Amino acid sequence: MKKFKLRYIGYGVLFTAFFAAGCKKNLEQFPNDIIAAETFFKTPNDALLALNGCYGYLDGSQNDIYFDAMTDDAYAQYPWESNATAVGAGNVTVNLDMGYGGRYNGIRRFNFFLSRVGNVPMDESLRKRYIAEVRALRAFSYFNLAAIFGPVPLITSDVVNPEDAKIAPSPQAAVLDFVLAELKAAAPDLPAAYANGGGDEYGRITKGAALALRARAALFYKKYDEAAADAKAVMDLGVYKLFTKDPSSSDLSEDYSQLVDFQDNADKAKFYKGLVSYSQQFWSVNERNSEVILSSQYAENINPTRVTTFLFPGSFNGWSSVTPTQDLVNSYGNRNGDPVTTLPTAAQRAANYNGGNYGAPYLAEFKNRDTRLYASILFPGNKMFINGSVATFVWGKGGNNNSKTGYNFRKVADPNYIQEQNGNNDYQLIRYAEVLLTYAEAQNEITGPNAAIYAALDQVRNRAGMPNVDQAKYNSKDNLRTLILNERHIELAVEGRRFLDIRRLRIGAAVIKDVRDITNDLSQVRKWEDKFYLFPYPLTATDRNPNLQSAQQAKGY
Repeated sequence: MKKFKLRYIGYGVLFTAFFAAGCKKNLEQFPNDIIAAETFFKTPNDALLALNGCYGYLDGSQNDIYFDAMTDDAYAQYPWESNATAVGAGNVTVNLDMGYGGRYNGIRRFNFFLSRVGNVPMDESLRKRYIAEVRALRAFSYFNLAAIFGPVPLITSDVVNPEDAKIAPSPQAAVLDFVLAELKAAAPDLPAAYANGGGDEYGRITKGAALALRARAALFYKKYDEAAADAKAVMDLGVYKLFTKDPSSSDLSEDYSQLVDFQDNADKAKFYKGLVSYSQQFWSVNERNSEVILSSQYAENINPTRVTTFLFPGSFNGWSSVTPTQDLVNSYGNRNGDPVTTLPTAAQRAANYNGGNYGAPYLAEFKNRDTRLYASILFPGNKMFINGSVATFVWGKGGNNNSKTGYNFRKVADPNYIQEQNGNNDYQLIRYAEVLLTYAEAQNEITGPNAAIYAALDQVRNRAGMPNVDQAKYNSKDNLRTLILNERHIELAVEGRRFLDIRRLRIGAAVIKDVRDITNDLSQVRKWEDKFYLFPYPLTATDRNPNLQSAQQAKGY
């Protein structure tokens, strides 16, 4: 099926118009081969094209998986693909650019649009919606800038003279306040959903996306009242629900009888429905499901997604670029909802694995675990229906394009698109499960446990075939917080959320450890310093804007 991909329509028009604005030619004459700013923005269609061009700078993509590889969840083995390998090793220097320049390129486009769309003769309600979309896009970029770099220049007007951009950075708190204010102002002018018009409108910023982004920012900032209220507002829209799907015959062919002790047929049916509902929500065939609030869009053969290639092992035509760590695997609890209390030591695991000639002692580690473990992680012995049959994952240690940890990700990858670098599945940037978990965490910080918090958590767990929260056991703010944070950890794995959670929770020193594979061999030596809670501005930025240098020194770089 041919898919319209919103984020790339109009990009060239906006790019040309923006740079033409800086030309010093005769103001009475314009070249015939470009669209100048003075002659663009004249019609409603110009405004639409420019708006669509702004989506080329939506702050999120399939590359968000590399943020997880900068945490305790994953390891990125190829330093030429991303900065994640260097960051994981603690080689954080001014020679790295963690997206600083690219985000400001987008902000320039957003400001350019906002400074000119007011002059276009068009329907006023449509203009308000366009403005709200771009304000939300700009707020998204500023949130990530502040979360990653701390103080950053807050530029909200169109800058023509580069000297005007050489301003001192605003404090992180001021930038986050701006983000919250912008998203609050934008939300009322955005629809809950878009009808198809002016092309396929799917993928635009909605009211739910603005509110969910605001909830994410408020949670990061520990403004729990606002985070809970915004998340609840998304829940009350009635637009979103968790994706569920009945298993097909091919899904049922994945035999888990050796790993899961099913009580009866009903229990087995619950498990398989949870397995496929959780894992297949990311597949291309289901990409426009009711759980997706905002996604980065891709189209096969036009701008294909490579996330499946990045995650799958060489035996599945993948590269094993980003692979799970043992620490992530250990985070998945038991099938009864309790944490795992007994795990083998690294040496015992290696002995049980026995160079790949493993048996029941090795598989015992994976018996009766959280359904999301089986749906997310390819561990030796796990099964997956792929290429028309069920394959059992075999780790080829040391082989080409194989994992350096002994595990691969199954989650997010789409087995229907395993041809190298040619995927079709969108990458989800915000989904409803995150909103439910944000609500649960924020509301628990406000009131402690209550029925609404348990209900939100139970939705997330039940969708994956897991039982309700044991309310008698998790009956205090502290122990419920522990449960919620672990739910967030495993539910949102390889979606890029762990990177920000480590920073907002200030747990880097506790969780960043050396990475070892399942034979207990060292994969990567890791280093943590508290200055890594904020990253340095790239050297190119401080060279261009000397006003950044004092903030750079204050961050320890």
